Amino acid sequence: MPSLGAKKKDNVSRMERFIEDLPQLSNEMQLSIMHKVKTGELSIDDALELARKDRDRLTKLQSSPDEEELPSQYNFSVHKHGRYRWKKRVLQMDFTTKMLCTIEKGIIKRQLPFVMVKSCDDGVGSRFSISFKGHNDYELEATSVDDKHKIMQLVNQIIYGNIYSHAEGGSAGTQQLPQAPQTLREGVLMLHRGGLASFRWVKYEVQLHPGQLTLVPFSRRATAEGDLMSSTPVSTVIHLSDGDTSVQKRHRADTFTLVTRKNEYDFRVPPSCQPLPGAVQTERDAWVHAISKLCSDWKRKSKSECMIAGSDSLRHLSIAEDAGEDNNSSDVESPGEDVYEDPNLAEEPSSSSAVPDVPTQIAPDPNPSHPGPPPSNTNPPNHLEESLGGKVPSSKTIPLPPPLPPLKLNISPRKNRTKAFHWDLVGPDKIMKSFWGKDSQQRLEVDTRRLYMQFSVKNVGSFAAPEPSGTQHIMLNQKIAHNFNIFLKSFAVQPAELKDKLFIINEEDGGLSDEHITSLRRYVPTLEDVEMYKSYKGPVSELHIVDQYMMEMCDIPYLSTQLDLLLTLRELPISMRDLQPLIGQKIAMSAELQTCRSFVAVLEYLLAIGNYLNENAGKKKAKGFRLSALAKLSQLRGREPTFTLLHALVEQIMLHEPVLANFTNELAEFEAVPGASVKGLTAEVDVLKNELQKVIQYGKTSKKRNVGAHHAQFSKDLKVAVEKYNTELLDLMRSCEEMKKLYSGILVKFGEAADQDSQELFGFICQFIHDFKRARAEVI
Repeated sequence: MPSLGAKKKDNVSRMERFIEDLPQLSNEMQLSIMHKVKTGELSIDDALELARKDRDRLTKLQSSPDEEELPSQYNFSVHKHGRYRWKKRVLQMDFTTKMLCTIEKGIIKRQLPFVMVKSCDDGVGSRFSISFKGHNDYELEATSVDDKHKIMQLVNQIIYGNIYSHAEGGSAGTQQLPQAPQTLREGVLMLHRGGLASFRWVKYEVQLHPGQLTLVPFSRRATAEGDLMSSTPVSTVIHLSDGDTSVQKRHRADTFTLVTRKNEYDFRVPPSCQPLPGAVQTERDAWVHAISKLCSDWKRKSKSECMIAGSDSLRHLSIAEDAGEDNNSSDVESPGEDVYEDPNLAEEPSSSSAVPDVPTQIAPDPNPSHPGPPPSNTNPPNHLEESLGGKVPSSKTIPLPPPLPPLKLNISPRKNRTKAFHWDLVGPDKIMKSFWGKDSQQRLEVDTRRLYMQFSVKNVGSFAAPEPSGTQHIMLNQKIAHNFNIFLKSFAVQPAELKDKLFIINEEDGGLSDEHITSLRRYVPTLEDVEMYKSYKGPVSELHIVDQYMMEMCDIPYLSTQLDLLLTLRELPISMRDLQPLIGQKIAMSAELQTCRSFVAVLEYLLAIGNYLNENAGKKKAKGFRLSALAKLSQLRGREPTFTLLHALVEQIMLHEPVLANFTNELAEFEAVPGASVKGLTAEVDVLKNELQKVIQYGKTSKKRNVGAHHAQFSKDLKVAVEKYNTELLDLMRSCEEMKKLYSGILVKFGEAADQDSQELFGFICQFIHDFKRARAEVI
């Protein structure tokens, strides 16, 4: 048995080894970590891990772009919420142009400068949101949690540049980050994190900077499958710089809450950090005071910027997305809207509910012995009293309610149900004056058999999920349980059948529908939920149907990965089929421009006319002009108000070389307004390439897990799908390269800038052709 002296000597040697192993940091950081070890706040192993993370973070912040060549453009497949629907988009972050873009089928729908990016908030599962200055928030859902963390990391980098580059007089949004900001306060805090049904306190090393609060977990937790969670972010960043954050003290002396636009972060000061009486509250108050001061400063700065900027902040916007997306300021999903596009809009988890592995959306009881959420408010406001001006009639004046209807059993005959078509009805006061008031439509007959075949909804039969009752206890969060229960009504799959359904690729072979896959991804249980459900020892049959489903989902390994895979396999062929004709159109347009000699001759006539006018106006003679000038021909008017420079061009051509007036026949592809752009289509193809790589990587991983031994047909179908999609994608990539090469030749031929977007350039030509035809008809 070792003596006391030997133990003391061993402890000394451990401390010496700790000092030797301590990574090279600043003196201030080393002293801070060593002090925490001496006070017992950190163990030696935790301190070494924390020091390594600090070193890696500093190295990353201060590294030169010459050391590692980073991509200048990032493309991600996301779903963007707007007008009660989730629409597929490509989210592009271009660090060369410093623009954040959303792209749909190659069309750049919206471009926002990096300087407008204000904050980024985590959400349920793979959901997150981005807030902007002077623009509505983006509610987004990534294709995987891993993609979400990558996107948020890049957006945080943009915000970081906006805050600290401006302070140093640099350029916002650059990939070379400014020097590490000043640390105003640091320490250890507990953050209350929650899942769909469970909550826990997690220990973090917290640093307060002028623009954000950075949280680094002490250890990366394992997933329910048992391996390390590669998608777990290294750190969590809470932005204070958007001007909408605030901090509040709670009833307990050791807790406080940080409130952002989307989330509430509940913190607790660990008692081990401050052993002296009253020291915990003092530490809590110090954090609250420091954060509150920063929040007030940023709120004041945000208000002053709004007063200065006004409406000018949107000058750099490109093509506006449909009004439904951008005018929907709150982006709140509406129950019952557009069931065909997304039949489960009403049952998705709300951003105000507790979310998996993100800060709880409600202020829970900070007592760790009671990890569940607090009970709902049992004393709601008396709206009846308010509506009657504070006078509520007594019970004597209220008539007795009618008798309750007889109790009906949950057994109803099966009906032929179809999808609903939600239209806006004509008001009754306008019916008689419109053609709807006539009786002609009454004589029409429709083929209902054909309609039912196309728009029928599966009857869930006797497996209809009952409504949550007040008497049956539900382990799942109440609001999420309600939404999940609505979804289960249209989900004719019993809990025991779910696992096998996940290993059927095609819906026609008995697999899940696209809508069901999308909805199930939003109810994937977190690690905390798995722990809670596995601790249940009672009969599963006695649980509510939502808990039975959650119990089954907790037993499915790699559930989230499997759902992501199925959704990718469904979307890949559709996306490739949509992009092929769009790329083909751009190839044809570029080929026409390259060979159309008559269009060049028309431009030469315009150059001669413009030089004549400019020389007589005292300006220099030009050798060429950019095609954007074509949009200005109708703006220069002659003495006659209806005669423009475009009319003059038509007159000169008809007078000297009338055959050139038919140049429009050689540019038939420009008859329709070009939508998709070369840049947008290239981004779409890049996303498809990344998505297919994920599928290929899944196949390699599944072999290691020996999935084929239990699901041989799934492995065969997956191999066939990968080979098929890989061949189609290679053809698409070759077409994309041809498109880019031809368009680059067009830019060179017409002297345009190398970064000129085709959507704008082809738009000029298309509008010019339309206006030229109109002016020619007027001249003739």
